[in-house]
Amino acid sequence: MSTARPSLRNSLLLRLPLVAATLVVLTALLMAAGLGLLTQRYLIEDVDSGAFQAMSSWNKSLPTLIQQDNVWAVYEALTSVTKADVGQQHGAALAVVLGANGQVFASSDPRAFPTARLPNWTPLWTAGTLRLSAPESPVGSVHPGLSPPIQSGRWRLYVSALRSGTGPGVGTLVYAVSDALYQSRLLSMLWWIAAITALAVAVFVPVVWMLSRRMLRPLGELRRSMDLDGSRARRVGTELSVRSDEVGALAGAFTRLLEQVDVARQAEKLAAVGTLAAATAHEINNPLGGMINALRTATRFGTFDETTGRTLDLLDRGLEQLRTIAQALLAQTRPAERDLSQQDFRDLAELMTPCQRERRVGLQTRIDIPNSIPVAAGPVRQATLNILLNACRAAHPGGTLILQADTAAAGLLRIAVCNAGEAPPAAMMSSIGTPSMPLGGVGFGLWESRRLLSDIGGRLVLTHADGWTTALIEIPLRA
Repeated sequence: MSTARPSLRNSLLLRLPLVAATLVVLTALLMAAGLGLLTQRYLIEDVDSGAFQAMSSWNKSLPTLIQQDNVWAVYEALTSVTKADVGQQHGAALAVVLGANGQVFASSDPRAFPTARLPNWTPLWTAGTLRLSAPESPVGSVHPGLSPPIQSGRWRLYVSALRSGTGPGVGTLVYAVSDALYQSRLLSMLWWIAAITALAVAVFVPVVWMLSRRMLRPLGELRRSMDLDGSRARRVGTELSVRSDEVGALAGAFTRLLEQVDVARQAEKLAAVGTLAAATAHEINNPLGGMINALRTATRFGTFDETTGRTLDLLDRGLEQLRTIAQALLAQTRPAERDLSQQDFRDLAELMTPCQRERRVGLQTRIDIPNSIPVAAGPVRQATLNILLNACRAAHPGGTLILQADTAAAGLLRIAVCNAGEAPPAAMMSSIGTPSMPLGGVGFGLWESRRLLSDIGGRLVLTHADGWTTALIEIPLRA
């Protein structure tokens, strides 16, 4: 596992919160920009709406005044509107009425546009600065008869022909509104938008950062558990696997992977132990055979007193028992060498003799099988011996063990070991169903027996009822 310190480049736990915070900032900036543009548009539309209202009013009143040649009345009509705008912003509005001859008839600023003179439009526009608004402008479309606004530098111009009823034109009206009229309001509103945006960023960025880190915390714990040893990593994975989200599924897979690694390590250890046991049994079996032959030759042809004869008989039985154990070990390491036979069950009964004497337990055997059965003899012998020894230790003193074997079910060998006694401990019962080696050594014999039988396709079932504990072995016969 990598122990590199998490950095922005190699850690999603840092990059994802940073991406989320960056998205919050970008979203806030985009919303602020959109609000600013929308505010500017609404303010311009407000200016246009006011200008068109003034133009409509002037179109009704000014033609009559022009026909009456009442310059003063026209001036008052123009200034009544422009002064109101000037009150909001100095020099923000200007209105000029041209007569039919193209000269200035009246204006709101006589010094810039003197009466009875050709107008000098330099204050309002210069060549190349005019920009006509789109004819389909929604503001212009609701004011029929009026031309769309014209943008000239910082001025917004409105032009209308003055007519008296259906008669010929009597003049032209030019109304100019400065952008300064709405820009001060726009700046004020932009400042508020910027302040609210900064406040939102200051509040939501830390919140999003903390929420993202909190959501990713289980993933970080799982990542750190990969640097721990097996038991602590498995404990963290088990705690996180109860979650119902993706992290829980990932933690469950991680825990199962750790269990498989443990099982593989234990299998390797057991294989090494088996190899060592086989080598040891082989080295012991050969000299034992020589010692037994020598002892029996001496017993047959020698002459000994009674005490020496009993001692030699005892020594012969002991050496024979050692050879049986060594051969059993050899048979276990070579499970495919030979089939199970009735002699294997007689060997098991012989191996149980010391435990029977110690526990004062009897053994009843009911072996109803052919002389040779197509199943691996080694694993079956060792598994059955483990179960018999467990049953012998669990049986009440003076009680009886029962060993049964039959092939009544087609294609199946059944071996049952029964003893009267207390129910097995829960740890021993559970050791049969777990793939991991039981902790503390409780139930190791049954666990090892189940493992041996599983290797050849068999299974082991342990039950307790009415004071009797029964271990049932079922092994499919080889084809």
